[in-house]
Amino acid sequence: MRVRLTGAALFLTVLWCLASLAGTQRPELVVYSSVGAAPVVAGAYARETGRTVSVLMMSTGTLLARVSAEARHPRWDVIWFEGDDGAIALDRAGLLARHVVPDLDWTSVGRSVLPADGAYEPTGFTLAGVFLSRRELAPATQDWTHAMEAGRVGMADPALSGPAYQLLVGMLSIRGGWPAGQSALQRMAAEGLLVAPSNPAVLVALRAGRIDSAIVQSSAGIALSRADRRFVVGIPTPAFILPSIAAIASGQPVARRPASVGFLHFVMRPDIQVMRMGGTDTDRLFWPVTTRPAQPALPDPGGIVLTHPDPAIWGPLQAEVTGWFDRVVAR
Repeated sequence: MRVRLTGAALFLTVLWCLASLAGTQRPELVVYSSVGAAPVVAGAYARETGRTVSVLMMSTGTLLARVSAEARHPRWDVIWFEGDDGAIALDRAGLLARHVVPDLDWTSVGRSVLPADGAYEPTGFTLAGVFLSRRELAPATQDWTHAMEAGRVGMADPALSGPAYQLLVGMLSIRGGWPAGQSALQRMAAEGLLVAPSNPAVLVALRAGRIDSAIVQSSAGIALSRADRRFVVGIPTPAFILPSIAAIASGQPVARRPASVGFLHFVMRPDIQVMRMGGTDTDRLFWPVTTRPAQPALPDPGGIVLTHPDPAIWGPLQAEVTGWFDRVVAR
């Protein structure tokens, strides 16, 4: 998903930078995020609690690389991003605090993506891939066989886009897993698959007529179909769950923990989730993973066949899978 540095995000980031230059005290809460709503939510948390908060916005791939590079000496307190495959890798490296997830009224989807060790909380979910087509070219059925063999299809590069990795994982899973599913992706490449750096870049190609259809994150696809009636969205069967994830650094000083735990609770409050749904960014188009509130802007998830490839299997494979994809499919 594209990360756009909003005015609020820029303001919070600048405050952090100026504080660093002036040698002033580090903010009480530092958030690394790829979720567009993070600056607004962090601002509301700061106003309500009186705590000083800074947010640094970046893409999911950059966020995961930065957190890994900082390792046992994190400069962040909370991370908030999309895709639990990456969270599994960070947890196995010992970089996430465990048993910190609040006990909430989770939906069945929410419970299904909760880790056993409580190392991260899901804050909502989208679908890793929906079919977005020109109205006159929309297929009669929304099945993966048609989408993966249609030709003139576009998707984001999973080596650069965290959500696109979970899309790739899903497509491989329904074609036999790893490495059996490689042949299906190679056929897509032979049929003219377009691989772009991000979901927004895929949408640009679709609107320009370079491709006939796109497989993109549901929030991006639904937003475009509502803004431009030339395009329609088809929800595939099955649809791959893409959870957004919030977690706390395991290496943070004990004195900083209350602010971080408080933020995890704050993000999941019904009124804060409603605030997120009321935003102008495509990130507003998420399904909650708690029983309240409802999401009026999206179809009932109960009517969607959902699946969630096991992140414990696919998380450790990410470097191998994305490396193969870039060498063989995206070349």
